[in-house]
Amino acid sequence: MKINNRIHARQICEVYDVPPEFIDALTEYQLMELEMQDDGAYIAEEQLAEFEKLMRLHFDLNINYEGLDVIQNLMRRIDELEHELRMLRNRL
Repeated sequence: MKINNRIHARQICEVYDVPPEFIDALTEYQLMELEMQDDGAYIAEEQLAEFEKLMRLHFDLNINYEGLDVIQNLMRRIDELEHELRMLRNRL
């Protein structure tokens, strides 16, 4: 059920065939944010690509939640450094 660019967590579990505990663990480790409503938890559409990436890393490569946290932090840092590099190159 879609509401204002959000997808119900239960529906995501069904579509991607993942247990609800996976989404619970992602939020517990602060790898994803859920929006709580009266009828359940929702994930913003913008987070869907990140969810898919974390799901593949966890289930396909057997990376634990602590490893997912490290990978996510490193990827963010790489993005920041690439952005900074682009800015510096533009200044030259």
